[in-house]
Amino acid sequence: SKGGAIFIAELDGAAVGCCSLMRMADGGYEVGKMAVDAAAHGQGLGRRLLDACEDHTRAAGAPRLYLETNRAQTHAIVLYEAFGFQHLPPQPTPYARANVFMAKGLA
Repeated sequence: SKGGAIFIAELDGAAVGCCSLMRMADGGYEVGKMAVDAAAHGQGLGRRLLDACEDHTRAAGAPRLYLETNRAQTHAIVLYEAFGFQHLPPQPTPYARANVFMAKGLA
């Protein structure tokens, strides 16, 4: 009811990845809890999950995607950068482990 979404990536009928999308107070959407099973890495599923997030966000007319992660998530950060996310300065966050902040404008 708040405009969010959950996306599931399947491979051979089994769920192997997921992410959430939460509407933010500024009208953008936050990508959260993104994960792909290690056995399914390298098949483009993370990118397809991000595509689904972007499609949903654009359809809602929202101006940007936002995410928070941890610098230890190097593979994820490379994916986000390749997808067009830009690094932001540190932000106030309720997530204790978040120390990387990124956004992608959808103008």
